[in-house]
Amino acid sequence: MLDPAEEPKSLTRSQIKDLRLAVSKINGVERRGFQPEMTLKYCQGRARLAQTLFGWGRENIELGLAEKRTGIICVGLQSAFSTAKRCQEKQPLLLWHYPWDKLQNLILNKSQHFKFP
Repeated sequence: MLDPAEEPKSLTRSQIKDLRLAVSKINGVERRGFQPEMTLKYCQGRARLAQTLFGWGRENIELGLAEKRTGIICVGLQSAFSTAKRCQEKQPLLLWHYPWDKLQNLILNKSQHFKFP
């Protein structure tokens, strides 16, 4: 358990339980935005303390803190390992109407988080 000197004084067991429940209901970028906010607010920005107190993954907290500090959001490869059907499988006529290279450029232009000058 935590050393009493390290444990945040402003949180009750019920509040900790509520924060754990809240994080279990959100995913991805939203979770990585919420966890560092709570870590900064209640754990002095220490990921290990938040891991012990809330039961969250320390790597996820550290990534969220880095995203908050730099303003750069990390993109995962979840879609590459997903069992969801690809666009070509969902709408086979799409490729018939649009050449693949133009469609690919359209997709890439719409999906960029930031564009370089």
